[in-house]
Amino acid sequence: MKNELVPLIEKFLRNEASAGEIARLKELFTQTEAEAMLSGFYEEKWESASLGPEHEMAERVWAKLQEQIQIKPAPKRIPLWRKGLRVAASILLPLCCVGLGYSLSGNKAKPGDEKMTVQVAVGQKATMQLPDGTHIWLNSASSLTYDNSYNTKERVVYLQGEAYFEVHKDKMRPFIVKADDLSVEALGTSFNVKAYPDDNYVMATLMEGSIRISSPFQSEELKPNEKLTFTKSDGQFAKWLVLDAEKNISWVNSQLAFEGERLEDIAKVLERMYSIDIRFASESLKNIRFSGTIKNNNLENVLQLITFVSPIRYSLENDTTIIIRNK
Repeated sequence: MKNELVPLIEKFLRNEASAGEIARLKELFTQTEAEAMLSGFYEEKWESASLGPEHEMAERVWAKLQEQIQIKPAPKRIPLWRKGLRVAASILLPLCCVGLGYSLSGNKAKPGDEKMTVQVAVGQKATMQLPDGTHIWLNSASSLTYDNSYNTKERVVYLQGEAYFEVHKDKMRPFIVKADDLSVEALGTSFNVKAYPDDNYVMATLMEGSIRISSPFQSEELKPNEKLTFTKSDGQFAKWLVLDAEKNISWVNSQLAFEGERLEDIAKVLERMYSIDIRFASESLKNIRFSGTIKNNNLENVLQLITFVSPIRYSLENDTTIIIRNK
């Protein structure tokens, strides 16, 4: 199957596939062995990309994306984070192959309405580079979307989940993150936005530069080492100074940092990070607060450290972790 599938994929990406070959590719794509074959194809492309001229590869892939491909989530077996490759190459190649699968399914976007979406599964992280050079790190269970008008008159992206941005400076084209009812605008800076749909808040923390955060009713500017929280239930802003803003992006380096956070909120972080289910034996346990930085953050180590300094213990019942008050 591989001897047939891979050449057809390559011909399709070069726009050299005939109608009959595209029909055959659709047929092969539905077979159970296709995912494993595609995984090998991606690996070969990553290896060749690390040896060849990156700019030529990126230009070919980007042109293909703009022409006919709408980005969709990657198959779970395809890694998003690849060591040893530059950021642009590591994100553009897998997105091209993912888009191929979506295009073959017959769901093409309307001209002028193409949207690029990068989705990160629970327990995973990803890094990407936008066409203007802006770097983005996406946390677990997050997605980022932008359309083909990006970097024309403005630069707008749509975030669900958490992301850290290092924005390429461009005074003529403001960079805007849309998250729920908030807009976060920056010209050239680095900041973190946390906006998960199931949280009652959206949080932004500024490391360098300046940003303006706007809701339908108010706006605030942040300076370095300032954090702002927007509460969804009442639409209110709360802004304060933090001693170490870098702790808010510890997740980029696979660390966990908490500053007086409630166990209920910490449980949500762990559920997204480890794809687990956490339950509390009583409601009062949710309000216990914990502070600390955890570097060796495998799940068992995290739970042991929290229970060591908090009046709680935990037990495992099937696939659920139960938090219990320690007698």
